[in-house]
Amino acid sequence: MTVPDVEATADAFGALADPVRVEILAALWEAEGSAVQYSSLLEAVGVQDSGRFNYHLSKLTDHHFVAKTDDGYRLRPAGLLVVNAVYSGSYVEAPVREGLDVGGACPSCDGPLVGEYDEGMFRVLCGDCGDQVFMLSFPPRGVETRVDDDDALLQAVSVHARAHTRRANRGLCPFCGGAMTGSLDLDADTALPVSMLVRRDCDNCGVANRSSIGYAVLEHPAVAGFLAEQGLPVDAPPWRFDWCLSNDTVTVASRDSPRVTVDATVEGAETALRVTVDERGRVAGTERLPAEDL
Repeated sequence: MTVPDVEATADAFGALADPVRVEILAALWEAEGSAVQYSSLLEAVGVQDSGRFNYHLSKLTDHHFVAKTDDGYRLRPAGLLVVNAVYSGSYVEAPVREGLDVGGACPSCDGPLVGEYDEGMFRVLCGDCGDQVFMLSFPPRGVETRVDDDDALLQAVSVHARAHTRRANRGLCPFCGGAMTGSLDLDADTALPVSMLVRRDCDNCGVANRSSIGYAVLEHPAVAGFLAEQGLPVDAPPWRFDWCLSNDTVTVASRDSPRVTVDATVEGAETALRVTVDERGRVAGTERLPAEDL
């Protein structure tokens, strides 16, 4: 794992410690990639004292949030990350949502699954026994902008979650962009109702992305194609599939060189898809089976 340069990072964060500097970044963001002349930027921010404005602008250029060019000022990638955090609501109090009807049943007790959002995390858990089956961070503004539409919120979380998994499955850390190494854990110690997991560990930031076997293969083209044949939307929420929530359809094929199979099923379908997962958490093969043979 990479050792972070905490002093340089703290120094850069200190350069943001004034609302005027954040307003400058927001004004450059609104320019949609075009360079902004000094006079136009000063007017957009609304600071009357040019000396004060110059001071704040210099802090942003010195710390690589803003670039000064012959055409004016532009956001640099570091500044873009700050603006993204601002507009996603990362640094303000997050809303709270409870009791969302997400559909699906608890793999432990067959009780109804419900969704909740608090402190920037979206969770799906059983309304009866309390078992948690899903958890992922989600931007607060994404919740606030869908406050009157539960279906839109659940769809947005699903799209976000599945994009997160696609990146991790391809070895790209969703958080820092570092390389991820995959492995199959057959005896995981977890609060989830599963003991067999696919792990993706980032070599740079050290984050560990853990998912059930079913959830890990959900984005594979063969699985996606099978589900599409059954008329399911491409970004159907993972908590809607029983085989993504438990070990019930997972079979250990080998422990010496860990390998498992998981049966992807759809209610009412005549066929199922058996997916083989190797020791690195990768899909090693698929096989169509009559659903009645499972």
